[in-house]
Amino acid sequence: MLKLKYDKLTIYEVEELHETILESYTKDSDFALDLQDVQKIDMTVIQLLLCTQKSCKDKNINFSLHNLSDELVKILKISGCDLILGVAND
Repeated sequence: MLKLKYDKLTIYEVEELHETILESYTKDSDFALDLQDVQKIDMTVIQLLLCTQKSCKDKNINFSLHNLSDELVKILKISGCDLILGVAND
């Protein structure tokens, strides 16, 4: 599981995040992101997550997001991407 060490993810961090995802992505294992430390994201990061999920699906790799704060779940719901990304507010 890839643990992200950002308090917020915006357009300013998306390139670095993309590189991190590419470096940790393997064809033979599930892809999971731990978002425990992330409190805020913007649409560029949501778009990157959607693209990553699609790439995983195309390669028959499970994609999952873990440890989302209530605020992060709220942002994903507002964007309409919570269900697409498999996010549920437990």
